[in-house]
Amino acid sequence: MDWNSDPNRPVDPPGQPAEKPRSRFLVLVEPLLVLLLALAASLLLGALSFMATAALVEDDPIGVLSGTQRKLDIALTQKDPETPAALDETKDTIRSLFDTDETIVVREGDSGWRLMAWIDGAPPDDRLAALAVELDELGWDGAVPMMTIQPGLLGVAEIPRKMRVYVPPALTLQAMLFVLAAWFMVRWRKPRGFGRVVRPAQAIAWGVVAAVAAFVISTLIGGLLHLTGMEVKEQAWIQALMADRSALLAVMPWLVLVGPVSEEAFFRGYVFRRLWSSAGPYAAYAVSALLFAVIHWHPVGLPVYAVIGLIFCWVYRRTGSLWAPVVGHVVYNGIVVSTPLLLGPGG
Repeated sequence: MDWNSDPNRPVDPPGQPAEKPRSRFLVLVEPLLVLLLALAASLLLGALSFMATAALVEDDPIGVLSGTQRKLDIALTQKDPETPAALDETKDTIRSLFDTDETIVVREGDSGWRLMAWIDGAPPDDRLAALAVELDELGWDGAVPMMTIQPGLLGVAEIPRKMRVYVPPALTLQAMLFVLAAWFMVRWRKPRGFGRVVRPAQAIAWGVVAAVAAFVISTLIGGLLHLTGMEVKEQAWIQALMADRSALLAVMPWLVLVGPVSEEAFFRGYVFRRLWSSAGPYAAYAVSALLFAVIHWHPVGLPVYAVIGLIFCWVYRRTGSLWAPVVGHVVYNGIVVSTPLLLGPGG
């Protein structure tokens, strides 16, 4: 399959679709339908991979996945902003009161944190009251511990120690499905290319430029949204990973390499190129960027991800080589994921 452009194929006239489909609506809807099918298949295979992983690593796999567990969730704001955060002491208090090592802290805004802990069994009723007193003495302002019961299946996709084991197989299957769907649709639809393809070294250079541009522009948009009171945060499971250094390092290859490659194959190699060839440039940019943004399941961050998608579409069109957006996506994710490793948890 030719992921890049073929110089021997006809090139699209500027601003015009390359073919006259019977229904432009069907052309525009096709990528959404393919994406939904790929997501449905990935959810099914992801659940099966969780079961297979549990059977290999757990003493009681059925109990782990079908049972329940308790999650402690606390919003932390310091009484005195000038006093250093007592995060380590707070985590130690949680461990001693509830006998758990599954505790992480995630930064919330400019001056707050969110502490999460996962607890096996039902703690005595007086533990939450004792914890509230301890939190007050540690300098937290009105911290209210909240205990919820959640399915065990959710825990394996949320607890960093478990994510190190369960997430890589699931992400691998999802990536394979995205690449397979893109390969099949490109082979079937045979979308036209963009003409001249730059040399690999140029594609890599353009990819790095796109990554830097995406990081700078997305940061600026995130800052503007923050000024309006809307906080752009990573997905919950990504935040949990970033709060645990060892778990983040274990899953980093999938976040930085496997995921970006599969997403670029689908959203740029198939969706963008298919729509450029059949529905014109405006539809290609808009639909590819929008679907790319939606797939990140982040309503507030939709403009951020859409702009990133537009940049990767542009660099693909500029170079004619899928290597350019692939490199851009890999470098961009590498910058984002490496930041918590450099700053430390809660930084």
